[in-house]
Amino acid sequence: MMKKVAMIAAAAAMVLPLGLGAIAPANDGLTAFAAAKPAAKKVTHTLISAKAMKKAAYHVKSGKPALYRAAFAADQAKVSMTKKGTLAGGKTYYATKKIVVKVKATKTTKAKKVTYAYIKTANGKTAGWVALSKLTAGKFKAADGKADAKKAADKIAGKTYTLVSTKALKKSAFHFKGNQPALYTGKFAADKAKVTLTKKGVLPQGKTFYATKTITIKKANKNVKYDYVTGGNAKGWVLASQLTAGKFMAAD
Repeated sequence: MMKKVAMIAAAAAMVLPLGLGAIAPANDGLTAFAAAKPAAKKVTHTLISAKAMKKAAYHVKSGKPALYRAAFAADQAKVSMTKKGTLAGGKTYYATKKIVVKVKATKTTKAKKVTYAYIKTANGKTAGWVALSKLTAGKFKAADGKADAKKAADKIAGKTYTLVSTKALKKSAFHFKGNQPALYTGKFAADKAKVTLTKKGVLPQGKTFYATKTITIKKANKNVKYDYVTGGNAKGWVLASQLTAGKFMAAD
């Protein structure tokens, strides 16, 4: 058994990045706030195997897979993984190493083997370990994102409402607080007072939007207002009650 552990540790040492298990020196210049920031939760797994891979391209098809840093034990087949963020879509990542670990059973899940790949972007700004099952082989192509967006949009059926009134607005700045408001397209009937609103996404965070038009519709026997807003790449109709007057400021 000890011989097997030694072999795995030796293999890991050859293929894994140097310094991953090192402890960084203390930084006396840390602010009180930074020093008080709670450490990310570290989880230790049994290391089953580690090997180098032929450099291969991957991308994220959907979701935001967790990105981990890893510290490998020098004298036993163990690896400690700490979440450092998430992996964004719309980019190509290159995998060069992979490990297989045994994840312990919990009250709700059974023990299982998980393969992680060490990936990084071409410029090296993003790097870390990601569950290989969360990645799709091949380089990212803009068409992938557009196709996924179109499929999602096709699944969302528009709803038609009675149009009570429409009015132009003096261009006014708005932002939102809290949850991201839904963003809709509006299709107006040519021969009757009807409008069909179809959800196309949500407003992006941290931006100022400008409203130029407003409509009032009949919804569940109540008059409800929607404003037409633009900001960055976003444009469409938003429930007016979810907007806050004024430009976005970082303090918000």
